[in-house]
Amino acid sequence: MGLQSSVGIKVGVSATMPATHDSVGFAALTFINCGKLNGAPAMTGTKDVATFDDLSTGEEWKLVDILRAGNGDMSYGYDAEDTGQAALETAAESATDDGSKVALEFTLNNGTKYYRLAIITSYTPEGSVGNVLMATVGTEFYRKHIKVAA
Repeated sequence: MGLQSSVGIKVGVSATMPATHDSVGFAALTFINCGKLNGAPAMTGTKDVATFDDLSTGEEWKLVDILRAGNGDMSYGYDAEDTGQAALETAAESATDDGSKVALEFTLNNGTKYYRLAIITSYTPEGSVGNVLMATVGTEFYRKHIKVAA
């Protein structure tokens, strides 16, 4: 497959966690579409690298270490009537761990899906002269992403 445009990426949100952390568990959820997406975060995590400096040989060793799920912001054109944005705002305002956690479904134009678990840390409407009112959603991801090919 060649290049694809970012235009058309969709984000869905579910306040229900998957029963299993795999494609079957995520596929069983019902996701609410989050409309007016302007910018998406990274859809995968990053591996840390553990290092060791061997003074006896003068060599540096590197080993794959823990997977960091990462964090990022999602940017939306603010829409108080969008049910997906409302679900993200509700999670951001929750004072509990469970209430702040959501499952996210990122769908690319070719149908490939990336599933992620996230703690929603903020939902911040912000505006400036000459611009559309925007909402920035802070996310802290946890656990490994699940990719499902189209």
